Amino acid sequence: MRLGILFLLLFFGYEIVAQNSQDSIPVLKEVSVSGNFEKQFLPGNNIILPKAKTLDFYSGENISSVLSQNSSIYFKEYGNGMLTTIAFRGTSASQTAVLWNNFNINSFTLGQTDFSLIPVEAISEISVIPGSGSSMGGNGAFGGAVLLENPLQFKSGHQLSFGQQIGSFGQLNSTLSAHGSNGDWAYSSKLYWGRAENDFEILQTGDKQNNASFDRWGINQNIGYKISPNNTLKLAVWYNDNFREIQPPIGSNRDINEQSDYNLRTHLNYERTEEKSHLNIGTGYFIDEMDYRLNQAVSYFIVNRWESFADFKYHFSSKHQVQLSTRHNHIKAKNQSYEFGSAQEERYSVRALFKGEIFMDIDYAFHLRQQIVPGVTIPISPYIGISTPFFKTTNHQLNLKVNTSYNYRLPTLNDRFWNEAGRPNLNSETSWNKEASLSSQHRWNDIKSMFSITAYHNQVDNWIQWIPDNNSQWRPRNIKKVLARGIETSASVEFPVASELKFEANGQYSYTKSTVQESEGNQNEIGKQLIYTPLHKANASASIIWKEFSIDVFQQRTGKVFTTNSNSEVFALQPFFLTDLGLNWKSNLWHLSAKAQNLFNQEYSLYSGYAMPGRNYQLTIQYKINFKK
Repeated sequence: MRLGILFLLLFFGYEIVAQNSQDSIPVLKEVSVSGNFEKQFLPGNNIILPKAKTLDFYSGENISSVLSQNSSIYFKEYGNGMLTTIAFRGTSASQTAVLWNNFNINSFTLGQTDFSLIPVEAISEISVIPGSGSSMGGNGAFGGAVLLENPLQFKSGHQLSFGQQIGSFGQLNSTLSAHGSNGDWAYSSKLYWGRAENDFEILQTGDKQNNASFDRWGINQNIGYKISPNNTLKLAVWYNDNFREIQPPIGSNRDINEQSDYNLRTHLNYERTEEKSHLNIGTGYFIDEMDYRLNQAVSYFIVNRWESFADFKYHFSSKHQVQLSTRHNHIKAKNQSYEFGSAQEERYSVRALFKGEIFMDIDYAFHLRQQIVPGVTIPISPYIGISTPFFKTTNHQLNLKVNTSYNYRLPTLNDRFWNEAGRPNLNSETSWNKEASLSSQHRWNDIKSMFSITAYHNQVDNWIQWIPDNNSQWRPRNIKKVLARGIETSASVEFPVASELKFEANGQYSYTKSTVQESEGNQNEIGKQLIYTPLHKANASASIIWKEFSIDVFQQRTGKVFTTNSNSEVFALQPFFLTDLGLNWKSNLWHLSAKAQNLFNQEYSLYSGYAMPGRNYQLTIQYKINFKK
């Protein structure tokens, strides 16, 4: 009822403002319909957009491959194609928000996303918001936010695309996609299917990997209708079906160990745009289901969720604007391990965002967000960011960005409702994040270059961890204070070598120091680096492009990773260096590519005890058909 009143207030407030606007309303030439994560309200933040060539190179894989190559993010992968969780800027997997069209798709039982369930083919656009600005994503976005989007473009014309990939270890991937518009209607369809025997050679032992096959299929369908030049509807449906055998640790044999995951994500949006204002109302229905089997033991859960929101944005002038938002989440989970076999929760939030220009090109943004959950204490979440150009000429530009935020993470349903272990009175984790970045862009004749450096400092209090009590019963507790700080750098350059021959190169380096400052559970871990958080990580890529041909090289260097709280050298994962090589030919209709991954056959692990494949190959062919209106 309270949420309905808020929706009505936003809607009628919008109508009043719209009636006071000028009679002459500009007709938008092009409408892009997606989520409502307002990136323009983050002037103090860097936004990472993976390059198109990286998305093409890692087609047929999960988006973790793309993000690992284009950012400081580290992924814990329990074997090839298995459970994959994120570690961003020294935080845990549950402290990164993952949003699809601005709906949070983190598991509400575990509090995190399994990136092995998100193939590159399912998503049109991927972007990353590191640090403070990710607080716009709401609950738990301490390290950052990963944004997955399937926008619609109301441009005339249609395109149909077929893709087929074959690779080592019985890998097969097929894709069918289509998108287009006749002006009033727009659509985007993505259908994907893939499987792999995954019987690669374990470099450490020389044996074949057993019990690691997987197959998946899914569809992501988006349809938009332009009711009038200023009113648009969008319906989106994303269904994902994934089955896998659970890869055992090296040297272990299991009988039956497998898992099935089913995800249904839907939402309906209505958008109305006037000269000075914009209204976006949406609702979505989500189902996450998992069935895990180990011999005769079965673990099953299903989470049903309704989420609705209303956003109203108004431009006071050409330099200042405000956005008011309200959101409601109805969550119902069935889990045999919960005390009463199920759990139900209502979550509400309100938010106000302000953005503008102070003077002399100094941009600012100020956010306030409050979430309300009955029986849970949640602090208000503010954010402030500033961006200003230090120096600007026709060919050179130097920019400074600073921001800070205070955010929180609600305990998961498992933390609070697990039978005989959950603690409903757990405090929310809180984070105070600060960062500053300096970036420069230069152009000398035909040479373009970019360089940026970012320093951040993030303190997390009330860190939740499951530890045994005096009766050896594992329970969640607020026991830690963690300090994550570091430096991230990136650079790129591109220039013509000769006629129709071009060279491009990109590189990133990150230093991440994330240590325990206080701990009630283990005094020996104080001052130690968090597990599965590499101190050093670097990525680089280079391309030589001639007409329709290109040669691409991708490299990753990951430093030592500790796997125990005591930072034992004995059990640490050793540094590794990976090189991937690709050859491409792309025309208006055809795209042919061949790639070799782990070119030098390096032995490495992303999670202790679980093997990853050595050198492997993929061939991909894609054909596009363009239809004009």
